[in-house]
Amino acid sequence: MQDNTSQAWRIRIGSLLVPLAHAAGMNVVTMLGLRFLTDSLAISAGAAGTIFALVKVYDGLLDPAVGAWSDRFRSNWGRRLPFLFAGGLAMPLGLALLFGAPSFSSLLLAELFVALALAVHATGFTLLTIPGFAMVVEASADHHERTRLMAWRVYGNSAGTMLGTTLPGWLLAGLGPTRGGHFIMALVVGAIVFCAALIAVWLLRDAPRTEAGTETRERYSLKRQARLAWDNRPFRLLAIAHVFLLFGTAIGSAGMAYFSRYVLKAGDGWLGSYFFVATIANLVATPLWVRLSRVIGKKAGYIAAMALYGGMHLLWLTAAEGEAQWLLILRAALIGTGAAGMILCAYSMLSDAVRHDFVKSGERREGAFAGFTTLFDKLSAAFALAAMGWFLAAMGYVSSGAGTAAAQSDSAVLAVRLCVSIIPAAALLCAILAVSRYDLDPEEVAA
Repeated sequence: MQDNTSQAWRIRIGSLLVPLAHAAGMNVVTMLGLRFLTDSLAISAGAAGTIFALVKVYDGLLDPAVGAWSDRFRSNWGRRLPFLFAGGLAMPLGLALLFGAPSFSSLLLAELFVALALAVHATGFTLLTIPGFAMVVEASADHHERTRLMAWRVYGNSAGTMLGTTLPGWLLAGLGPTRGGHFIMALVVGAIVFCAALIAVWLLRDAPRTEAGTETRERYSLKRQARLAWDNRPFRLLAIAHVFLLFGTAIGSAGMAYFSRYVLKAGDGWLGSYFFVATIANLVATPLWVRLSRVIGKKAGYIAAMALYGGMHLLWLTAAEGEAQWLLILRAALIGTGAAGMILCAYSMLSDAVRHDFVKSGERREGAFAGFTTLFDKLSAAFALAAMGWFLAAMGYVSSGAGTAAAQSDSAVLAVRLCVSIIPAAALLCAILAVSRYDLDPEEVAA
């Protein structure tokens, strides 16, 4: 009994550390990557958005392949752990290459180097996320235990988000928003990613595993995997919602780096403090969302969380320089609270949809579904960052190589404001409409 308890805690902590690693590594790029390209490397907003989009498309297409590969993979470490270890190496390397990009005589060479760095970083993210999600589905057949494990993943994601958003802002506030300051920041965050992934691999070494069945030995086919995902109606509806949710949250997060600089006229220290408050609220609210989802159901909880998150972002439309600090803190706290419910309910419901496939088919295809989960996430984020870059460029945003705020037109500042208010709110509304049609019975996946 004691061994079982010890193993359960190792799985929970390992399940926490995996999303901590990839959330820390991803959020620093989501928050500062686009602004670093436009305000430090002098890459135009349109070109920067296109680079992010192309890399995300590559990474998204990689996801189902990695998922299927991890389903078929055999090693002394099991199917998933080798991927986690490789991801823990690749993601920090990508961060160092991106924020430590050397000076090039040609802007085209700089753009190609940045694209390569982002591709390495994104590959590491894929290697961490897909096997990590699949392991949670494999770890327990119990509906409520999977919810508890998803809660631990939310804790890890929240902690990683805090590290990936608050720490960089505070470091840049002390070091200065120079290219050297960005490089040191990337090394610090990269070290956190590597250590968290390494410890997670060690903790999960004895976690329950499922072996590859005969159906997972078939040659990988993107078309077959796409049909598999589409034919699962609960998964399909959640995936559609994810497209809109990630579109809105990606633009909202990336837009805050511009919003704090050009609308609120605040430094990167404020940006770090904003995300700190939001993440603390996320952590505090997570157990409340767990209890609430048991009372009203995951679907209702998911819709409520998205409504809260979208509504609070909509209020940024009225924010201005010199606004009361307590109001900014309140907004950050409520956004963090909504984000906690969205993450918890979304991934818990996705795990139910994947379990639904096993109950119906008897086949172990968790990796394939995990691959498509991140595929939809990344394609939506790709389009979001590309659309944001193109939108800023169309509204007259001026790039700079100085790392500081350049003079912007009224239309460019309006574009920045819309990127953190109207656009995220509209995207979350579309996600709510998709989730409203979800009708999977929890008792069915408890079989």
